[in-house]
Amino acid sequence: MEVKDRELLYAQQVEQLYSLAPVGIIASIVNGPVLIYIQWNVISHAVLLSWLFALVLLNGLLSVLWYQFRNASRRPMDSHRWSRSFIGGTFASGVLWGATGVVLFPESSIPHQIFLAFVLGGMIAGGTAVYAALQGAFLAYSLPTVTPLLVRFFVLGDELHLAMGGMSLLFVALMLVTLRRNHTVTVASLTLSLQLFKSNQLLQSEVRERQQTEVALRDSQEQLYSVVQSTDEGIISLNGQGEVVLWNKGAETLFGFSRDEMQGQTLERIIPERFRLAHQAGIKRASQAGGKTVEGEMFELMGLRRDGSEFPLELSLGYWHKNAEIFFTGIVRDITARKQAEQVIWERESELQQSQEELRALGAQLVSAQEDERRRLSRELHDDMNQRLAMVAIHIQSVQGSLPESDPMQETLQQLYEEVSLLSDNVRRLAHQLHPSILDDLGLVVALGSFINDFSQWDHISVTFQPKDVPGILPQDVALCVYRVIQECLRNVAKHAQADGVIVELAGVETGLQLVIQDNGKGFTPEAVRSGTHGLGLIGMKERVRVVQGNFDVKASKGKGTTITVWIPLPPVRGC
Repeated sequence: MEVKDRELLYAQQVEQLYSLAPVGIIASIVNGPVLIYIQWNVISHAVLLSWLFALVLLNGLLSVLWYQFRNASRRPMDSHRWSRSFIGGTFASGVLWGATGVVLFPESSIPHQIFLAFVLGGMIAGGTAVYAALQGAFLAYSLPTVTPLLVRFFVLGDELHLAMGGMSLLFVALMLVTLRRNHTVTVASLTLSLQLFKSNQLLQSEVRERQQTEVALRDSQEQLYSVVQSTDEGIISLNGQGEVVLWNKGAETLFGFSRDEMQGQTLERIIPERFRLAHQAGIKRASQAGGKTVEGEMFELMGLRRDGSEFPLELSLGYWHKNAEIFFTGIVRDITARKQAEQVIWERESELQQSQEELRALGAQLVSAQEDERRRLSRELHDDMNQRLAMVAIHIQSVQGSLPESDPMQETLQQLYEEVSLLSDNVRRLAHQLHPSILDDLGLVVALGSFINDFSQWDHISVTFQPKDVPGILPQDVALCVYRVIQECLRNVAKHAQADGVIVELAGVETGLQLVIQDNGKGFTPEAVRSGTHGLGLIGMKERVRVVQGNFDVKASKGKGTTITVWIPLPPVRGC
């Protein structure tokens, strides 16, 4: 038995002690005056009345204790305190009754001695029932009660008193055996009562839980029914034979058939004729597979209204079992509006894609036109302007040769000659930037090496060029794209980056060209691109790379430089 159960059992034992306490009190109040009456002529009246007064007073105190117990708010943990008070009271009562063997013992009258023994024996016999719940209470009462009388019998020592003492001792032993049996029966009865009480509590708790569960289930069913009936979506349940067992108001609205019309019917009424055989086969397969083939599935189908019109619908399926029979539940949604919206979106996306393709084509044309114009300007600058400047320089030298060296005009003509030569170099450099003819004549690597060398000299920025496995022959548009990207990147470095070092890596990979340009400048943030500080140059480079079907990527952060990566696919090389 658990500690808590033992505490509850002990509390019930104490409860029974106090419930039988009035019996003991009444027995004392009744037997006391009877004993006084019998002993009135053989014992001093003062002694008798004093003992009777003490008996009444003690039982009055025991009555007060009993009253307090009955009106107290008792807890199992208080049982030991109440039992100690009760045992103390019974011990005092036993001492008082035991005193009769000393002060109320008539030495000259054997009949009165026998009556006294009879009274005390009756009180002890009654105690086996009154105090059976707690053996300690009986011992606290009976031992003080009988001990003085037994001692008196054996002290007198004659055969009669020894016989009386022996019989009294045998009676006490029998009372102890009786107490043991009564105690066992009482404790067993209380234990059974406690178990019955706990079982009753558990049963009541289960009954309450079942009632609460039933109420909750009923509420849930009502809520579910309310939701099923109030939703705009159609909710339909079928049994394993494909017959309708649930048809909500949403289904009535979607298809135009009432619940009474569809109850127990198949779904052929709401399925276009061309799909009915497939529907019947699907129901059969799902029933044979236990519903696993449709669990959580969503289908787009065509539905048939009462008026014969068809409409697109979306069906979500699930299954459940009841009494070994399978049922299917579907949620049906009219997706006509969604389909129309999807069609509009598809048309808009097609138009957008077409517009983007047109923009790409226009961009490619603009890039091509820009290159053609640059090529024309470069040729004019090189063939016309540069030749004219050369002729001017020759005339200046001719004039210098016709004048004496001491002529003051020699210094002026020399300055003019140097400025014309510098202008010619600038025109040549500008023509080379507009269209590097070396790119067409000697290839991409040589053209880039020449441009990078000129850039380093003019802008005083160290540029490391690292070509690797670059094909000697490249498509003209690819070579020009790479050249222009590097050209624009280095211009941005000179204009914005505040860098003193740039690494340009150009490598031929399996299916294309890989270009990586990295500087150690101040970098920039995405906000700078959006504000337009770097945006137009980057956009132009991206557009050039996109025209040749390549990828363009920029990685930059404030204070950590910029890395631009370009990958351009190359057409496969045909075998000889």
